[in-house]
Amino acid sequence: MEMLKNFSTDFDRQSLLERVHLGGGSDRKGEFEELVSVAESVASPKGVYKVSYITGRSREQVELDGVEFESRVLAKNLEGIERVFPYVVTCGNELDEIEVSKDSYLTSYWLENIKGRALEIVSNKLQEEVENKYGLEKTGVMNPGSADREVWPIEQQKGLFSLFGDLKKLIGVELTEGFQIVPKKSASGIIFPTELDYVNCRLCRREDCSFREADFDPQLAEEYGL
Repeated sequence: MEMLKNFSTDFDRQSLLERVHLGGGSDRKGEFEELVSVAESVASPKGVYKVSYITGRSREQVELDGVEFESRVLAKNLEGIERVFPYVVTCGNELDEIEVSKDSYLTSYWLENIKGRALEIVSNKLQEEVENKYGLEKTGVMNPGSADREVWPIEQQKGLFSLFGDLKKLIGVELTEGFQIVPKKSASGIIFPTELDYVNCRLCRREDCSFREADFDPQLAEEYGL
């Protein structure tokens, strides 16, 4: 098992300004940058990953280290693959502890975007580390609940968490009875070697998603039997 923490965090202020729709002439820009400075001073995104091996498979499910995961898409993506990399990442509890007025919707919105950026940073860094350490030219990522339910249901996060033991102690995250991760800006998934440009969004029909990275691809969905 490998941990990822205590690394430098560049929030890329210009990118964040664009994300929250604050132009150069906005009278709220200074207030936002102040919040970013506070976040940078306390932020501690973290991640954990491990090497897992396929111990069983069928058309509808894959077994990793004895834990079964039900997903036709996951099974298809892992055809011919024996080694994968389950992981859990989080923006960290430190950002959740920043005090924001309950009456300030705008400041809360800003902070959620800052947390999202922290999650992106640790997610990208972890994927890059896996690729470099294990000599993988290209990898794909699947996350329970990140697309339509039939792709990989969110309940499967429980199985991923079971692969790591006490994640609360390791990186400060826990899974609720509703299969949501706390802190909110956290994610679990599996990194796998691939020659394809797999993106969850291409199998997702949700139209009102601000995090969409690619358009829904009906032909690809048909290929996966969805």
